[in-house]
Amino acid sequence: MGPLVYYCRWRGVQLRLRGRDEHAVWGQLVERGREDGEERAESFRFDLHTWELWLGDPPGRRLQLDELGVVESEEPAPDVSSSADD
Repeated sequence: MGPLVYYCRWRGVQLRLRGRDEHAVWGQLVERGREDGEERAESFRFDLHTWELWLGDPPGRRLQLDELGVVESEEPAPDVSSSADD
């Protein structure tokens, strides 16, 4: 879980754990606005074996972290726009 803790420290966000199993931890990353003090929470899921951090509601954005919590690669959330309106 070290890479996730480091990631949060580098980003200045609070880590709120909501659950854990042998493969992953999940919860919210909380950032406070500098000017207004408002909290902005984003859900996450972190794979303890691969160090993949999924941000947002599934399917979310994927970040690959290294052992120090630095983002090595990033994949945007897939476009899930509906074609029903077409």
